[in-house]
Amino acid sequence: MAKPLREGLSLSIESRSKEGEQDYERLEGAFSVAHRPEMEEAAVRLRRLLKTGATALSEMLDVETPELQALLVADEDWNEAPREDAHAYPLGLPYFTRSVRPPALVLPIVLSPVFRPHTESTYPLAVWHELAHAFLLQRDVVRTPAWLREFVPQTASAAVTLRVELPLHEHLSKIERKPGFTIWSLKGHADAERQMAFQNLLLLLGAAVLEEFGERFLKRLAHALWEERDVVNEERAEELLADALGPGGRAWLRSRPEFQEG
Repeated sequence: MAKPLREGLSLSIESRSKEGEQDYERLEGAFSVAHRPEMEEAAVRLRRLLKTGATALSEMLDVETPELQALLVADEDWNEAPREDAHAYPLGLPYFTRSVRPPALVLPIVLSPVFRPHTESTYPLAVWHELAHAFLLQRDVVRTPAWLREFVPQTASAAVTLRVELPLHEHLSKIERKPGFTIWSLKGHADAERQMAFQNLLLLLGAAVLEEFGERFLKRLAHALWEERDVVNEERAEELLADALGPGGRAWLRSRPEFQEG
């Protein structure tokens, strides 16, 4: 039986739609997925992606799967979705929020056009990226530079994609490899286009790391981040990643065009 979004998810969301237009059902399972009745097929696919990603991430990071729910949101309901901020996130951009209990992954039916390239791997990568954030944030993580904060979920999502044999290399081949900046360049606010280019640069670096060093470094890096107690600056961030990679890690990183300063 369909329930209003507020009742179905126990969320403090004001309904601004006509009666019956904002009713959501819950697809039960290891991860419950709330969805509009007409979105059931997409909800089943999302639950499958979450299950696949959670199994892989739990193994990779050697950590329990966090308690989590997912909300598959129709465009017209996007402004009513749970969030930390007063203003809604841009339409079509998935995010993870701890503003509700259990924490929620908020996902659109269709990703924003800013997500490029558009391939078979695009939507799974986006889902697993947000899921990786949820895994990391089930424990305290100190503030880190933007590149390290986003590198971990980007690389983890790439690792899941490789595990399930989605065509990641085809996706990577369509990414602009010379965006005119490196991972050190993003400081402060950036528009959506630059953010996407930044994320793609991290995905390229993450895929290269996985090819060179394998996925085991992700466990070492995640656990090292959980053990940090002070704010991580740029120098410490590089040190953490290099140590997680192991012998030759620092030299290899500095040889990569995505990692070079300036």
